[in-house]
Amino acid sequence: FATLSTKRSPLKGARAPDMQIRALSGEPLGVEVLGADLRTATAEDVERMVDAMHRTGRGVLVVRDQHLAPTDCERACAMLAPHFVAQQPYTRWPGQSKPIPGCPHLALLGNYRARKDNEFGMDVVKGEVIGEYKPAKQNLEEWHTDGSFLPNPKVAIALYAPQLDDALPPEGGETRFASCTAAFEALAREEQEKLRGLCSVHSWEKFMRLLESRDPGRQKVTAGQIAEKPPQLWPVVRTHPVTKAESLYINPKNTAAVVNKATGDPIPEEEARRLVDQLAEAVVGDGLPGNSKVYAHRWKRGDFVIWDNRVLLHAASPFDAEKYQRLLFRMEFKGEPVLGPSTP
Repeated sequence: FATLSTKRSPLKGARAPDMQIRALSGEPLGVEVLGADLRTATAEDVERMVDAMHRTGRGVLVVRDQHLAPTDCERACAMLAPHFVAQQPYTRWPGQSKPIPGCPHLALLGNYRARKDNEFGMDVVKGEVIGEYKPAKQNLEEWHTDGSFLPNPKVAIALYAPQLDDALPPEGGETRFASCTAAFEALAREEQEKLRGLCSVHSWEKFMRLLESRDPGRQKVTAGQIAEKPPQLWPVVRTHPVTKAESLYINPKNTAAVVNKATGDPIPEEEARRLVDQLAEAVVGDGLPGNSKVYAHRWKRGDFVIWDNRVLLHAASPFDAEKYQRLLFRMEFKGEPVLGPSTP
């Protein structure tokens, strides 16, 4: 493991004495934190984590062995928020989980069934599926960046695996990550120049219709809800506001069109689809765990994972939902304008 120096921060405070931050061994991206407790972490501790996430992790940070109640997750994300704009309250669109009292920034993911009435303080009964369950597929379309259909796409996402028995599948169910920055840097200079001249249209309706097609029982979005979230036009190449690195900005799950930036004209639909697929393959390869472009996070109880949504594609891995249950707490951070390519 490459262990990172932790002596650079100018902030005051008693840092966690046993905290280690190191690159994930044998993985193309990601850093992990050992010996930290997010319930008592200082601003200095958090700054060191986020700095390593940007400098070494290519946008993925894993904090191991946490013991967090929902309210602890809220507080941990409040500590992280200054580095990622701000916490994002959930608006609860169709299919999302019911709220947890006192935790406006937290939602639940997975097919986990409540083990008692009012579990986590929620308005649920024993046996009810209390998370948002989105069946995953092992294909290119599963890969995405969150909230690219919003006027200010989300900056970061955090997930936490609570300390519960039998709430994670023993096989499958990984969260996979791949670097859009590494993919852009690997392209030929001529291809980079071509892509700097393109934008793509990101559609919430397309995203929701895809989810509905996979789960016939999912609540359908209405025409009014679609009108409230019109499509957004974003550059295919964006610049990170902190690292200043350029990266691809594509979304196989919700791209509705690709547009020539200079003329405003869309390129032919089939050509656009082919281009998005080619760029997605440049980012994720075959997308499967074990390939050299992908970090597949195998969840353990107590894992807290945050990723920089500006520079990554991610995807859930399928698992046998008839045999196993999966539960993750999910937190979001507010969006910011997408910066175009640093080289016009």
